[in-house]
Parts: sequence; structure tokens; C-alpha cells
Amino acid sequence: MANRFVLNTISYHGSGAIKEIPGELQRRGYKKIFVCSDPDLVKFGVTAKVTDELDAAGIAWSLYSEIKPTPLSRTSRTASRPSRPPRLTLS
Repeated sequence: MANRFVLNTISYHGSGAIKEIPGELQRRGYKKIFVCSDPDLVKFGVTAKVTDELDAAGIAWSLYSEIKPTPLSRTSRTASRPSRPPRLTLS
């Protein structure tokens, strides 16, 4: 069975973009939203800018706020190393 993914079909950027979220969700018929954030964005009120708009529009939401911020470059380098050396074929 095939899985279908739709990524970034509509994007808003710039001043006032957050205020467009509720209307877009309502046009798509969404009733409850799952918001993902990291702890610092919650702590400094960035996530609330979105959830406040959802509240004002009467859209139910739940929050997962344990997303890890951008990893250290050391972590990225370690993750990108191959698990074994590449195989060479000499002819």
C-alpha cells in the first residue's frame, strides 16, 4: 500500500503570516491542531504567538514541546560519518 505525503503545499512568509494560520486551517476543515515546538520557544513566548491565534479562532490544539533545538555541529558530524569504511574495488 502506498503512502501519500503532501509537504508545504501552501506557505506564508513575512509580517502577519501567523494571523493567516487559523483561516488556512479552517479552509482545510481541521478541527484540532498538533503544535510542535522546543522548550525555549515556549519559554520565550514564541509558540504562544501561534496558539493565541488558534485560541482566538476557537481552534482546539495540543502542544508537544520537547523538540530538540538545532544540534551541535559535533553531533551533526558524528551522525554523518559512515558506519563502516567504503568498499573499494580495484580492477
